[in-house]
Amino acid sequence: MTRLFDAYFAVDWSARSLPGPGTPAHDGLWVGEQLAPEIVDTPVPGETYWRTRQACFAHIQTRLLHHMEAGRRVLIGFDFPYGYPAGYAAALGLDDESMPPWRRIWNELQGLIVDEATNRNNRFAVAAVLNARCSGPIPGPLWGCPAGRSLPTLAPTSPPYPYPVRPGLALERLRWTERNLPGIQPAWKLFGHGSAGGQALVGIPVLCRLRADPQLAAFSRIWPFETGFTPPPPEQRPSIIHAEIWPGMVPDPLDPASAIRDQAQVRAVVRWLARLDSAGQLSSLFALPPALSPEARAICVAEEGWILGATGLRPVQAMAHRQVPCRSIS
Repeated sequence: MTRLFDAYFAVDWSARSLPGPGTPAHDGLWVGEQLAPEIVDTPVPGETYWRTRQACFAHIQTRLLHHMEAGRRVLIGFDFPYGYPAGYAAALGLDDESMPPWRRIWNELQGLIVDEATNRNNRFAVAAVLNARCSGPIPGPLWGCPAGRSLPTLAPTSPPYPYPVRPGLALERLRWTERNLPGIQPAWKLFGHGSAGGQALVGIPVLCRLRADPQLAAFSRIWPFETGFTPPPPEQRPSIIHAEIWPGMVPDPLDPASAIRDQAQVRAVVRWLARLDSAGQLSSLFALPPALSPEARAICVAEEGWILGATGLRPVQAMAHRQVPCRSIS
């Protein structure tokens, strides 16, 4: 049996606007790293805490370069949505057909988001600009902001979904991959408990930078956007596969030795991935969900993405982005 990977990373991201506390804490940035049992390396990987996104990015970049120089295969996942419900690129007027919708959105966010070394960022202002482009009858589809920070096109509460953009185009609340994952929050939610949408706005530009890094680009692919629903060939080395993760997928209990939940979660994710790979079972997490229709599969690869391991979908009626007339909303 050949392993798919030699190293596994799980990143607990944060959209906070100030540096994290000097002492490792919850709601900071945590990176978990685990090596295959036969790999000997220095320093010994584990969990690291970072106060700012820029410092966290520099650490990840350095570790990926280290593994590429050693000729290794790496799996790395961030815990925020890599895509949005289908139709969002069209709703934003991003119609460059030379690239798929997911890439148009990534490029747009990379150009709009300003994220300073102190963690100060403009994610709420960018969300308001994006909502304005959708021109729906009420603010949306992005929502959520601190008290006193609401804008004419960004509300603190959720609009109803499907969110009508224009006649013939409405956006679903959840992506295909999220519809059978209890407790997961939508990519539209920017603030409050479980608000992965804010993390996505400041995180997707980081993914863009890692994917395009001159020293990493030749080895890197985004699953399933650039690979389809297939595991990476184990003979490709060095290589980096970026895959969206959700710690809620991991069946293992969190390590009680860690009092910080974020740290315990990244530890659980990388240990789970490494264990599955040792048992020859990791490839099943990359497999095409059996209940996914050809139409939905194409949508996920072109625009929505997928959470690694979310393969147990129940058969449901294909919705994609609904083609419905806009409704009046009071």
